[in-house]
Amino acid sequence: MIYSILSIAAIIFAVLFLLTLTLLHLLKPEYDPKWRMISEYEIGKYGSLMQGAFFAWAASLLLMMIAAWRFVGSVGGIIGWVWFLIIVLALVGAGVFKTNAITDNSTSRDHTIHTLCGSIVILTFPIASTLVANSLLRSPFWEPYTLAVFNFTLLNWLGMIGFFGSIIWSRKKDPSAGRVGPKVLLGWPNRIMVLLYNVWVIVLAVCVIQMMK
Repeated sequence: MIYSILSIAAIIFAVLFLLTLTLLHLLKPEYDPKWRMISEYEIGKYGSLMQGAFFAWAASLLLMMIAAWRFVGSVGGIIGWVWFLIIVLALVGAGVFKTNAITDNSTSRDHTIHTLCGSIVILTFPIASTLVANSLLRSPFWEPYTLAVFNFTLLNWLGMIGFFGSIIWSRKKDPSAGRVGPKVLLGWPNRIMVLLYNVWVIVLAVCVIQMMK
């Protein structure tokens, strides 16, 4: 029963993150989603909503990892599980420490910490999800959900590759695009990537709920 409750809570927080992100897209149209990162929603008016969204994402991931712990048996799975705890802390850090605008080249402690936290999430979420998924699928309880877990874990990798691919493609298309800016079209890939990361959590939570019936 407790695992179902934790999984339901994980889904609620993941959906809350996605709904908040959608709302901010409407509330802050000045941040063009074609080339602005989601972290920039923390800046200025309604910034607290984006901070809360990061906290909701952290809560959903933490609750899901607690619910899935009983099925994580391999060394690789334990490493992935522990690494997800680090990602949870990184998400909290991303919420606490605000980033600078992508057009702002100045440095600050908050921006540096936020960038570090964001890099941990973006770069390592697919690795941790692969380690955990591989361990879960060794359990006979997860056999009916093999295809779903495999496919959505693969989508995590495709989301990350698509994000960095959009940066490479933009710069190749226009060498004058610079490191970031209106010509580096990373905005939508950034949003799709975080959507896929959260959907992975939701899929695992649904699997646990089904198992507990």
